[in-house]
Amino acid sequence: MNSLRERALAALATASTLNRKIMLLLFLILVAIGAILIALNSPKPYANASGLQTPQATESTLSISVAENFVHLVGEVANPGIYKLPSGSRLFDAVLAAGGFTELADQSSVNLAREISDGEQIVVLASGVSQSIGQTGSTTSQTKQISLNRASQLELESLPGVGPALAGRMVDWRAANGGFKKKQDLMKVSGIGQKLFAGIEALVTL
Repeated sequence: MNSLRERALAALATASTLNRKIMLLLFLILVAIGAILIALNSPKPYANASGLQTPQATESTLSISVAENFVHLVGEVANPGIYKLPSGSRLFDAVLAAGGFTELADQSSVNLAREISDGEQIVVLASGVSQSIGQTGSTTSQTKQISLNRASQLELESLPGVGPALAGRMVDWRAANGGFKKKQDLMKVSGIGQKLFAGIEALVTL
């Protein structure tokens, strides 16, 4: 009787050990299958004809070159000068880049909606200065430019940035030097620098 019981217990122990081995083997098989599936689904870098791997392009490695235009703003803008703007910009973009209009500006003297072109000069006239539209579409002054050699001090004071004291120095310089020979002579007058000259150059004549 005891022998029969011992045989039964031994059989149960053997079966239990076999079941554990089978379960362990099944677990290892499942792990291996999972690893294979992960490897198959992982993205692979592209290999070119030479066998070298080509790195995938990312947003940080891409750059777009944008064409730019250079325009020269003079006249009644806050900061006359040369400005660089993206291609396709409108004239109002150029005026904003120059700090906007001055209080004396005739805003109707320019077409703010038109597209600017590279290398052009944009002249913003003062109120009361007549204008004409040339064949190129740019605005130019006609007959009411102020003569540096014939204008009175009061007329010179109407120029943007020119007050009574500066206008008086302009008249004095004109008298002492036999008149202005060229517009650039204005910068020889004390108080007129490059910035002010750029703002009034298109508004004066000899």
